[in-house]
Amino acid sequence: MAVKMAAKRMGSGEQDDRFKARMLLSEYMQQVEDDEPAPTPTPEGMFVELMNGDTLTGEGRTRIERIIQLIHGQKEYQTLIAGRIREQADSAITEAYMLTLLDMSSQLNRLLAKYAVIPQVQLLWPEPIHYFLPADFFSLPTESMKSISAKQAEVGAVLTIVQLAQRHQLQVVKKCICGLYFLAGRVDQNYCSAKCRVKDHQSSDEFKAKRRKADRTRYQLHRDGIVKADTGRKDGTQKTR
Repeated sequence: MAVKMAAKRMGSGEQDDRFKARMLLSEYMQQVEDDEPAPTPTPEGMFVELMNGDTLTGEGRTRIERIIQLIHGQKEYQTLIAGRIREQADSAITEAYMLTLLDMSSQLNRLLAKYAVIPQVQLLWPEPIHYFLPADFFSLPTESMKSISAKQAEVGAVLTIVQLAQRHQLQVVKKCICGLYFLAGRVDQNYCSAKCRVKDHQSSDEFKAKRRKADRTRYQLHRDGIVKADTGRKDGTQKTR
């Protein structure tokens, strides 16, 4: 009886493999005929997609952002320490910087210790893609698919961060004021769109101060009859209070 059941499972597995093979072959043939192979996703592009999607949990997203913060912080303190050593500056402050750097490194490694993984390879055209699953992925049959997907997404995002940091490419991934992540085309690009850039500028204290000053000047001119009253600003914005 056990032998028959094993044979049945083997037969079922073989059928599944044949089905997958046919599906992949169909995709390959179509792409070869079109002569337009699908582009291989970049690590930074995959990271942005994960962070802007709805698969990650709120806690997972917080952990990921803390890891990014610690990596950027380490880089900043390394630069500070190197500069002070070159300038032969006060050693007490340099030592304090070094202690802060070591503390950041300890926090980062404690966070990363959470992510034990299993390497995987997925067949894609024109080349395979490598990714990772949580180490307990295959031992969680009772958990919901949503929970498993969230764990897998968090692992993928964290390992992508480490990979980008090793390549000195983490700075190309930025978070806009609107909350969305994007790939910066320039070092000084801090917004995902012109709309967000204008919105942030108009909410700054400097812009509001200039706007209030312009409103007062316009009011005085209208009061003295030097210019006619306008129905509103030319740009259509409301007065800043």
